[in-house]
Amino acid sequence: MSTSDEKMPPMNEITINELKLYSPFQVALGSFFGGPIALVYFLWQNFKTLGKSEAAKQTVIWGLIFNVVLLPTLQFLPSGFPEIALPFIYSLVAMQMASSWQMEKEAIEASFNFSFQSNWRLLIYGFVLFILWIAFALSLIRAFTAFGVIG
Repeated sequence: MSTSDEKMPPMNEITINELKLYSPFQVALGSFFGGPIALVYFLWQNFKTLGKSEAAKQTVIWGLIFNVVLLPTLQFLPSGFPEIALPFIYSLVAMQMASSWQMEKEAIEASFNFSFQSNWRLLIYGFVLFILWIAFALSLIRAFTAFGVIG
């Protein structure tokens, strides 16, 4: 037996690289704490991982529109409107989108090809995307104020 035969793995050993997805609950949680840009990112990332490039592209387009329209819309909410309601609503919508158009938690668990993204990754990306949302929102508010869209 040569030394090259000893270095080869056994024939019955198969290595499968699992693709990582955010579960619908992770998408909702990341959207709630990370803001509307995080909502778009987590849905986009899942579509990309699933190989649905057209859906990923549509997510970015509609997500950008949602983020731009969200800020001036906030100006028209009644003064007593609970501030927590809007993130709660769009997070539930994001969870439903992930369940309907991507994969449900049970399907990810049962899959040989997919596994869950790390909750640490969700937390870190959510935090960074929240900071990005704040910077985006402040810039957009200044632009909307300059053009008289909001007062």
